[in-house]
Order: sequence, then structure tokens, then C-alpha cells
Amino acid sequence: MKRGGARIDAKVIAAASDRGLVRTAHLLDLGVASKTIVRRTLPEGIWSRALPGLVFLKNRSLTPIERAVAVSIYCGKDAVISGRAGLALHGLGTSVSLEETFALIPESQHRKSVSFAVVERTWRMPTAEIKSGLRVAPIVRCLCDAIRRMKNTEQCMALIASVVQRGAATVEAIMKELDAGSTRGTAMPRRVLRELAAGAHSVAEAQAQKLYARSGLPAMQHNVVVHDERGKFLLIADNWLDDVALDWEIDSLEYHLSPAAHRATVERRERAQNAGLIVVTHLPSDIRDDPERVLSDLRARYEQAKARPRPNVTARSREDTTYRRSG
Repeated sequence: MKRGGARIDAKVIAAASDRGLVRTAHLLDLGVASKTIVRRTLPEGIWSRALPGLVFLKNRSLTPIERAVAVSIYCGKDAVISGRAGLALHGLGTSVSLEETFALIPESQHRKSVSFAVVERTWRMPTAEIKSGLRVAPIVRCLCDAIRRMKNTEQCMALIASVVQRGAATVEAIMKELDAGSTRGTAMPRRVLRELAAGAHSVAEAQAQKLYARSGLPAMQHNVVVHDERGKFLLIADNWLDDVALDWEIDSLEYHLSPAAHRATVERRERAQNAGLIVVTHLPSDIRDDPERVLSDLRARYEQAKARPRPNVTARSREDTTYRRSG
């Protein structure tokens, strides 16, 4: 490639890029002819168009980090990456596909969302943190920007749990950040967080017992202390079918929101299963949104429990013991 009769070294072009991404205007400044840029970014060319005014010096799909770089360049020096892409840059990757890269820009600036770049103007620009050489919003802001764009309650719960469980944020901090920002898209995340803060577990239990009355299964005992054959404490069962030693748990998300609580829940279930108990678990949202599946699960697990010898465990009303809940 020549500039005024002199060849432009490909290394010079690569050095002018950020991980292979460079503005078209910068290429022109380097002396790359516009027709050369057009030719090289054709479908069969060696380069490709990443975003408007932005060239990728390879002809392939961009990786998530390359998309983040592209969006940062496209949006300008004041932009910060947020949402799920921001969480990934903080090392908090999720199983959700990162087809979009979300960025925040100051209210006074203008940049349209296009292709994989989702751009939002805000008067509440966060203080940027540098991750992988990019300006990224703090974790709590990234999380809130992600969950307020979600439509699926289960995905929202899972994302909150994954961040909080790793000690990267608290429920209180998430609620504070949601309250500080726009109300747009926050109805579902606020509902999830309100349920956690208000002790939705007890509400879900009441709904579960009402649903169970339709199951046709034997009556359950509630809040019973279960011991193994040696008299060792196993667990306190919220919903217990003694004839088949079956424990039904309404697994409120609050039990997963800290490493200690999650560990206690896992240990509790291991004790129960090692003792031969059948443990059936549902989320509050299962009771609310898919009650017929819950009933089907309970009936199937009851038949499974009946088909095996009942383990030698004993259960007594919690009021008759001095034990307190453990896990």
C-alpha cells in the first residue's frame, strides 16, 4: 500500500489500531485510499466493517472483547461499557449470550444504537474503572443496567444470584442503584429484589400450601425436625410427608445470595439425600407461574418415594424440640 509513492507498512496500520479495530478516518489520515478501504472491506476482502466508521483489520466475527473495544471506539472517549458486557469485563461472565454490547454516554452527546452496539444517554454517568484497557462501569451499575433490560424473571434471578453469591455486590447496593436511576425497565428487577428484602419465602410457602391442597396427595406436616436412625439431626423440613420421608422445599432465592447461605443450603440437601430422603425443590416463581408442573413434579416424586424402602428417620414437630433451623 502506497502513500505519495511510499509503501505504507501493514505494521503501521496494525499499530494504529486497538486490537485490530481502527477508525476509517484514521486510516485515511495514514494515507490509505478510500477505494482501498472499500475494496478490503467487501465480503471477500481481508478486512471487515465492525460499526459505522470503524474497520476491523480481519474478516471474521468479533469476539466479545473485540465488540467491547469496537463499541468504546464508536461511542467516544467518554463512554463506559456497562450491562452484561461490563460484567464480563469485570470477570463476572454469564451463560447469557453477549450478542449486544451496552454502553453509556453523557446526556449531552449523541450516538445511535446500531448493530451490536446498544447506546444509552444518561445524566448519571458512573465513574469508570479500567478493565482490559477499557472504561467500564462499576459492578453494581453493570448489573442494574443488565437486569433492567431483561424480560425473563428466572434469568434476572440467576444473574443477581451469580453476582451477589460471589461477593461482588449486595442486595442493598443493587436496590440503592436501581432507586437512583431511571424507572424504565425496572419493574421486574424491583419486584425480585423486593421479594428478597421482604422475606418472600413465607409468602411463597403460603401459596405453596394452597396449591398442594389440589394435589390429591396425603396431608403434609410443616416445620418438623428430622433425625436419622442414630438420632443425629438432619434438617428442619418446612413441608414433610412422613409416610414416605419426602421433603418439599420452596427455595427462595435469598438462600443463594451469600456464599455462607448457599453453602448451608447445599450441606443441608446433602445430609437429607445421604440419609435417603426424597427432596423436591421449587422456586417461588414456579408456584406462581407454573403450578401444574409443580403438582406433576410432586406426584411423580411421591410415587418414587413410595417405591423405595422408607429410610429409618424420625420427625417431630418443631415446637416439641429445642432445635433451631440449621441451613
